[in-house]
Amino acid sequence: MRWYAGPGSGKFLLNSGRRTHKASQIIDAMLELFAKSFAMSFDKPTAADLQDPGRMWLDQLSGQRNFEPSTFMGFINDILERTDWQCLFLDLPNGAGFVAKLSDFFARHQGGLTSEKGAYLYFYPLERNSLEEARLVQLASEHVQELARLAGLAGAHDLRKRLSSLTTVWIDEHRDQGPMPQDASDLEIEISETIGDFLVLNEDIQTPWFSCLKEACYSVAADDDLQRYFMSDYYRIRFDYRAYYELWIGGGKLLFDDGSYLVAPVQRR
Repeated sequence: MRWYAGPGSGKFLLNSGRRTHKASQIIDAMLELFAKSFAMSFDKPTAADLQDPGRMWLDQLSGQRNFEPSTFMGFINDILERTDWQCLFLDLPNGAGFVAKLSDFFARHQGGLTSEKGAYLYFYPLERNSLEEARLVQLASEHVQELARLAGLAGAHDLRKRLSSLTTVWIDEHRDQGPMPQDASDLEIEISETIGDFLVLNEDIQTPWFSCLKEACYSVAADDDLQRYFMSDYYRIRFDYRAYYELWIGGGKLLFDDGSYLVAPVQRR
């Protein structure tokens, strides 16, 4: 879980009143980034631009223009019905890998933004992709192992040991939302402040398109870790969030208590 993100996301860091030295460093780095963003001159989309978001993205990708990242909120969801959407991303570094990830997601979520109730802004786990308890628990375990590895890379060896020794608890009730910040466990906060911050600091934000693609990927499902899965090739460190992706697809939710991690199903569409 994470309570802040880059420019345009509308979410900012909270740590329940406990600002650690690590958190202070992250906040200072983010404030510097925000200052640079505000000082930067963004191109204002014209009416013609807004009619062709694919062209806007290609101009951003090539560096010809520079739009504010929130301009691309909902961009990926809006191209779902395009038959040629793949060409929009092939010029990314390892564009074929990014296209393969999106292709898999789109194939498993055809029709996922509409129902008899109307249209949705975000994707959500679908009933047809639901997994059984044992598989959800296995995927959650694999993701916790990856979090432990990342904690080690971040130099947080005590956190790595804690994550490696957690017990698993299955909760047979729907948990669509994580805890509110004031209700989060100490472990939940530590994971957010340590691993989340570590990944933020390793974003390749020097590219002209990173923050825009980050906004587009986040707004697929309003999920930071799903965004990290889609964009894992564009960080300065290597990490594998495939297990989290499959957990999300299968309708599982991962929560942390101080001595265990909790796995629960979500309400599928």
